[in-house]
Amino acid sequence: MAALLPGFGRLADVELVLTEFVTSAIRSSDADLMITVEHSSEVRIEVHDQRGQYPRVEETHIDPAAPDGLAIVSAVADRFGARRHRSGDCTAWAVFSQ
Repeated sequence: MAALLPGFGRLADVELVLTEFVTSAIRSSDADLMITVEHSSEVRIEVHDQRGQYPRVEETHIDPAAPDGLAIVSAVADRFGARRHRSGDCTAWAVFSQ
């Protein structure tokens, strides 16, 4: 990520949120995912997963001591959200100001 965002002062925040988004995408889909990084006056990251029409459903055991990923994202990103597409795919996004 450092090579994509040279001199960006919030690189650690971007990497943390990207890790949370990718982890969520991997847990939610067996298909490929796509990461997009845009850098202008702000940095915008997106993780698109191909959940399709049949999201993977399995029993999940969540460690109550584990940090809440959404709380982490909301604490460090300036703005964030997600879009569900008609195909069932999902895109999570976050924006970071300098």
